Amino acid sequence: MRILKPEIAKEREEKILRMVIQEYVETRKPVGSELVAQKGLPGVSSATIRNTMKKLEEEGYLYQPHASGGRIPTDKAYRFYVDYLSKIQKIAVKERERIESEYKQSSAEINRVMAQTCRMLSMMSHSAGFVLRSSVQDLSVQRLDFIPLGPYNILAILVTEEGVIKHWPFRINRAVSPAWLMMFNHFINEQISGLTLKDAQQVLWESLQRGAADGEGFTELACNILSEMSSKQRREERLYIDGMSQLVETMTEEEHGHLGQMMRVMEERDRLAALLNEKMQQLEAESANKIDVSIGSENELSELKDLSIISSACKVGGKTIGLIGIVGPKHMEYNRMMSLVNFIGEMLGTTIRNWQVSLDLKQRSEDE
Repeated sequence: MRILKPEIAKEREEKILRMVIQEYVETRKPVGSELVAQKGLPGVSSATIRNTMKKLEEEGYLYQPHASGGRIPTDKAYRFYVDYLSKIQKIAVKERERIESEYKQSSAEINRVMAQTCRMLSMMSHSAGFVLRSSVQDLSVQRLDFIPLGPYNILAILVTEEGVIKHWPFRINRAVSPAWLMMFNHFINEQISGLTLKDAQQVLWESLQRGAADGEGFTELACNILSEMSSKQRREERLYIDGMSQLVETMTEEEHGHLGQMMRVMEERDRLAALLNEKMQQLEAESANKIDVSIGSENELSELKDLSIISSACKVGGKTIGLIGIVGPKHMEYNRMMSLVNFIGEMLGTTIRNWQVSLDLKQRSEDE
């Protein structure tokens, strides 16, 4: 009996495991040793493959639903497969061109770009796509301008250095003229430009506490407006989800048994948003763009045990502005999905950077 070198035996085991996973992803049926032999291991007997698959089952990589049937991958097997794919990511040229075309047509308004990104992820993955925006509180202010809507009503327009635009109407307790509002615009931008909203509130509040009078009541009004902006922002939706129906269609009959619980988590959003926010914070510390994959039981929410989440932090100028990704079945095509999330994340970052440059140029021309 010929004894294989350990490295050759290990390579064969990994190849057989990859073939089982790939076949199961394609057919969603348990995989037998005969099929593996036919598909891509000529010269290796079914008995040898069967013994290898039994060893992989004992090590926790495969599971045999029925004693006389084939085997299916476990969460541990998917983790091995994802780690393997991380080294060889590629994306089809046709898909790349399609994504680039979508982004060329996108609007500069960042919220619409986020929603478009979510739809694109869902459409191209045939699963649920999601985009989680960073809290505006943690983004840096580029400009905060106010437009008069009437004697006691103004519209606040916030532009952050990360490219996010937000606007809120406010009612104030004094009548103001356009000239007064122009002075207020100049005052507040001089005070808070470059700060996060959270820090800006603190700076203005400390100034007010010190009794620093500006003669026009600018500081007090700015404090009140920023406080109300924070309150409004906390009530806004940060999580976009698209493609729930497509996700349901990709699930197996066995996975449908937990469909109700999974749908509730996805629809309620609060718990899912908290989970994704934690992922975003973990990825924020990474210097390079990293793809995070959590498979089945690796997800902290038990309702998502039949699903995998592929996500990537979207960064602009080193600052994280959001998290994008896909929620899909564990038998998804990890190679394509990881590449898809990675590339769309890069395109989103490029779109926002280009938008920011054009906004800066426009602002400079207006100031001149």
